[in-house]
Amino acid sequence: MKYIFSLLILLLITVLALFASQFIGVFLISLVYGIPLIELTNQMQNMSAYLELRTPILILQGLTQLISFFGVTLFFTKYVYKFNQANPNNGTHSVMNADLAQQFLEEPFLKRYKTPTLVFLIVFVLAIVAFPAVQLVGTLNGAIEFPEFLQGLETWMREKEDAAQALTLFMTDFASPLQTVLGFIVIAVLAGLTEEVFFRGVVQPLFQNLTKNKHAAVWITAIVFSAIHFQFYGFVPRMLLGALFGYLYIYTNNITVPIWAHILNNGITLALFLFYDDQMLTTSKIEESNFAILIPFGVLSIVLCIGILKIIKKIMDKEVEKNMK
Repeated sequence: MKYIFSLLILLLITVLALFASQFIGVFLISLVYGIPLIELTNQMQNMSAYLELRTPILILQGLTQLISFFGVTLFFTKYVYKFNQANPNNGTHSVMNADLAQQFLEEPFLKRYKTPTLVFLIVFVLAIVAFPAVQLVGTLNGAIEFPEFLQGLETWMREKEDAAQALTLFMTDFASPLQTVLGFIVIAVLAGLTEEVFFRGVVQPLFQNLTKNKHAAVWITAIVFSAIHFQFYGFVPRMLLGALFGYLYIYTNNITVPIWAHILNNGITLALFLFYDDQMLTTSKIEESNFAILIPFGVLSIVLCIGILKIIKKIMDKEVEKNMK
């Protein structure tokens, strides 16, 4: 019961923080740029006509992430929910109780067994290898069509998708090197940091305790993680990425690993969008001939991702055994 209550409290705090961060951010933009609040609100409804809003919108996005995800996590873990405590008597690197070492731990900021540098290098490879799988699944997801009696729902979802993509394209149409750097910080670094600390560091452990099943916790959290973006036609690939980050957390007991993976995914996607393919950040639409080529690469990518996850798990199992001696 306490886990359900904790989830409800977390939801309430997050919603309040989200609205508060939006209000504070818009108010500060209005103050700094000298734009009346009502006028600024109207301009934000048609941002493509006000290119000067790109930098303020990026700053607003970053502020929202810090307050509604990272800030909420700090507040929740400190004042709302008491997490398992580590045993500080096991040495410098193995600070947790040995019996807890192979279990999914709750504390998002708890020190873990030292994660070998090799794992972070492997995760870098994993982020690249996962791309064909994401593209394949995203293409299939984007091609879903609803039956006629659900046309109203499909129209609504398409409108939401188009609006989200318009905002994404507006934010990433950088006009200067400074905006590009700011964009990478907000879209790749801050998003990876704040979302992983929140979803994998807090939400996933709560579901783990509620369901008593770490796999169920990974997938439920991945569904919530994808759903909160309100982009149905990117729902499945984002859910699979969320599950990937969740298993990285389980296998390493180190929140910095999924953070690193998330930053890499967003950063590589953004880089490809800027320097190679300007469709990377939109719903995947691909010609039939190209799709036929993508299928084997996508399937191979899925198999390789599973294999790489197993390699990471094996490395960390050896690390745990070493620290338990």
